[in-house]
Amino acid sequence: MEIRAEVRLNRDAADQDDEELQNRIDGIAAELADGTSVWHERFDRLQTPASDGFDLRKDEGEVSRFQRWAVLNDPGPALADFFADTRITPTYAVSEDSATDAGATPVPGTATLSFRAAGDAGPSSDELADARRALLEVAHLIVRLQGTVDEVWSYLEENPQKRRSWIAFLAFADEEALNELETNLSQEEEELWMRLLEDTFAALRPEDAIEGETLAVYDPLRRAFDDFPARVSVKPDGKVIEAVGFLEAEDAYVASAADISGAIAKTLEDIVSPNFTEFWAHVDWEGFFRGSEVTKADDAGECDRDCQLDEILARPFVVRPAQAPEIAEALEKALTPLGEYRLRWIRDP
Repeated sequence: MEIRAEVRLNRDAADQDDEELQNRIDGIAAELADGTSVWHERFDRLQTPASDGFDLRKDEGEVSRFQRWAVLNDPGPALADFFADTRITPTYAVSEDSATDAGATPVPGTATLSFRAAGDAGPSSDELADARRALLEVAHLIVRLQGTVDEVWSYLEENPQKRRSWIAFLAFADEEALNELETNLSQEEEELWMRLLEDTFAALRPEDAIEGETLAVYDPLRRAFDDFPARVSVKPDGKVIEAVGFLEAEDAYVASAADISGAIAKTLEDIVSPNFTEFWAHVDWEGFFRGSEVTKADDAGECDRDCQLDEILARPFVVRPAQAPEIAEALEKALTPLGEYRLRWIRDP
């Protein structure tokens, strides 16, 4: 098993006027360069890895990226050492299944990786209060979005000939639909369309919409709801047969703890139908509008893109109004850590 940690310091994306955030970046950069960071300490605790290494990159003299990795022959005890200073306890085990008949091919072992809260780990009353205040601010952004979506659905009901192009872009980022929209929008339509985009971005990226520091949004949520020290992804060496609290992402499975974008998209499922925000939550829209191509959604069996769009258009277009406290409660429920995050897979022979 390989453990890999990567830290990226994007100074350009950080608010230059946010002194607290800039000081945090400077402090992390100095620790990474000096070899005193918490990530150095975690890797130093690993006993005799099969191999390891690190890579420190600088941009114009300033640390921009740090990577460190280690390959472990016996990951069980090593994982416990690695996560010793965190609020989670990992376990890793492989069932050594074998053939019963002489000369038969052994059955591949089943690997199980799990993470549980360590002891009485959990947020303090102050941490929980801070998180709930942040969630209420996010909830107000969602209230604004639901009002705009309600206006859009009413407009499309009055103008059914517009439905296909509007929903094709909202559901799939269809470029032909976007071109049609941009060339045929009236001033009233353009104002409504731009408001929909702005409110969607604000709801899914609250750190950019809430006045104040970025840290004021995410720090309280991480302290209250995320026991993991960083984003944890796992690349199983075989077929996954169970994933509890892990989401599939490209060639890896990612622990979904404190995923605010995912929580927002999940909460909106009960408010907006059809719900296009889950797709939007995982797209680099800034790159799209700079000309990068959005990853195409996979066809669902024999149902191609037009077929999928027809299915969406057949759904009722409704908004179930919800107040900010109710939305904040739903977000907290979606963010509350599971008792156990578990991934099981049958290892390749």
